[in-house]
Formats: sequence, structure tokens, C-alpha cells
Amino acid sequence: MALLDSTVERLAYVVTDKNVVLVDVGNTRFKYCLLSDAENEPTATENLSDLLSFIDKQQNISHLYLASVRKADAVEQIFAACEQRNIAVEEKNTEREAFGIKNSYENEKKMGVDRWLAMVCAAEKTQKAFFVMDVGTAITVDFVVDGQHLGGWITPGFQVMKQALLNSTKKVYANDEIPTSLTLGNDTEECVATGCYAAVHGVYLSAVDYLSSKQTDFDIILGGGDKKMFAFLESDVRIRPAHLVVQGLARYARSELLT
Repeated sequence: MALLDSTVERLAYVVTDKNVVLVDVGNTRFKYCLLSDAENEPTATENLSDLLSFIDKQQNISHLYLASVRKADAVEQIFAACEQRNIAVEEKNTEREAFGIKNSYENEKKMGVDRWLAMVCAAEKTQKAFFVMDVGTAITVDFVVDGQHLGGWITPGFQVMKQALLNSTKKVYANDEIPTSLTLGNDTEECVATGCYAAVHGVYLSAVDYLSSKQTDFDIILGGGDKKMFAFLESDVRIRPAHLVVQGLARYARSELLT
């Protein structure tokens, strides 16, 4: 949906990738960047005011592409702020089919837009079968072969897993360390961290095993705020890092505004 008529013809200047802002409204943070910077790490903040300050510092912002997995209040605030600034807002939602990807969900509205955009992003980065893994507050994994979404998984992310353990047990403690390799703990805090890491790593290994049973040649698209947990896999030529939601939005924006 768009607050304003978002056609290029109404604008007094030609839209370029420097006139478009991409915004990922995640479970805990806003992530944003210009379309021209979509290949770089987006800025992340918990404060909407930081996003609005960023917009105000740019010149001639005409469009804002948005995806949200939060409740409506955060999105409504962005719409209101953009209306005041005469910026057209395009909020993206999950679709049945786009960019050659066919959704397996009978009711696509039940799929979070973050997962859909992750697949849209991933499909631009490889012509092979793939699974895309978004490692954040939740871990999502989706599998695509020949453009057909086979289905996926949703599990708790590292921090949610750790917090659930602390909330449900006594005399178990944790620290703020996030492991980047599979090791063993030698005190309770280390055991919690390495145990939760092992569970996250197990999701990745299970995804590899599953797609290997379907395809001999495939790629792995990896993103999310905790993707650094998989830094040790960088030598694997199948792995392609990505800023999944932002780059999925970028693909929509380029196709709708710049072609």
C-alpha cells in the first residue's frame, strides 16, 4: 500500500537509487539504508527517531520501501512521518509468486514478510537450488528448488533460546558471550553459551542434510543479526552472505522504480 501516488511521473525529478530509503522493521530493531547502499551493512537502531534523522539528512527522498514483522503502531508512525515529508511509502507483504519464486503456503498471508523477502533476495544471488537462513531473534530457514518454495522451519534464535533456559531452570547462569565456533564449556556460563550455539549450528547442519537429500548442487544464503556465529564457514564456496530483508526490498524497489 502507498500513502501517496508513487508513480515516477508525478515527481519533478527522475528517481534514482539515492532517492529511495529501504527500511526493515524487525522484532527488536529498525534497519535502514539508501537503495544505493543496499549491498552494504544497513544501519541498525532501536529508535525510530534515528531513522527519521537519517531521512532528513538526505536530499530529495521520494520513496520509502518498508517491511515489518512488528505490530502496526511502529509502521503507522513511519507512514505518518513520511506523509509529513511528502515521501511515498510502499509496504511490502508476502506474495503467492514473484520474481520466479512460488510460495508453498496455501495462505501466503500467514508467512512473515521477512521470510518472503529473504527468498526474493536469495533468488537474485544464485541460479541454483538454495536454502536461505536468517539468524536473528528467531531462526528461519526456507528451501527453494527450481523456483518452488518447498517449505521451511522456524526456531528460537540464540538469545531467545538462552533466555528460555534461564527462565525455566534454577542455578543456571549465562554471560553475554556469543560463540563463533563449536566448542565445549568448562563452567555453567560457557556451557549455556556453547550449548545454545550447538543447537543453532544443528539447525544449519540439518538444513544442509535436508537439501542434500533433494539436490547435489545448491547454495546457502546466510543473513540476520547473528550471522557472525557462522563466520567459521566463510571458506565454504556455497555460502553467500546477505542482508536479506533490505536486499529483498531493494529488488522490489529497483524493479518498480528504476526499470
